[in-house]
Amino acid sequence: MKKLLSIFFLVSIFSTISSQAQFRLGPAVGLNVATLSGTDITVDPKIGWHAGLFFDVSLTKHLSIMPSVLYSTKGYKYEYISTTSAEPIDTSTGTATITATVDVNATLGYLDVPALLTWYSGEHKGFMIQVGPQLSYLITDNATVNTSATISQNGQSPQPTTPSTSNKLEFHKTDLSLMGGIGYKLPALLMIYARASTGFGKVQDGDFIKDENAGHNFVISVGAALVFGPK
Repeated sequence: MKKLLSIFFLVSIFSTISSQAQFRLGPAVGLNVATLSGTDITVDPKIGWHAGLFFDVSLTKHLSIMPSVLYSTKGYKYEYISTTSAEPIDTSTGTATITATVDVNATLGYLDVPALLTWYSGEHKGFMIQVGPQLSYLITDNATVNTSATISQNGQSPQPTTPSTSNKLEFHKTDLSLMGGIGYKLPALLMIYARASTGFGKVQDGDFIKDENAGHNFVISVGAALVFGPK
């Protein structure tokens, strides 16, 4: 009997919470500024975008969970120059200096699924603070690699030569990141936000680049969303 009463009590509490929970959703769109962190290579950021659908599930009057499903473009650009010196087979020609230049321009398309704990200054409106994890899956990768090399002997003018590096870039398919941000939700219809996310996994894979320079995704996003549901 006590077990039945306990189960009835728990079901009653769950039903009360469910009936009082408020659910909102809407489309979201915005801009990304993406780059790589955790690498010694000098990286230039790339401008991208994100778009998708967000959901807002109330926990209390000031607290909610906000999961989203977004398509997001990220990426980076960098130029890497390396110089090596070697003794040629014919030692009479002196030391040879080889300079290789690699230009990388990568645009990556991810399916992002963040789940952000969101605090509102008002009752599901006003200033908000967000933090939570984000799982990303790589859908598209478009990368161009331009390589060039020169060789010079005994300080003479460099002469073009064919580099031996591979032009194939490989990327890890999944990424887990931590996201945080701020925003503002109007009493009706509109929400604006600014967020930053940093990935834990390496972006590039394979033998093209050393593992310690593979880098992590780092993205700053700003956007707006239309909010449909209870006020």
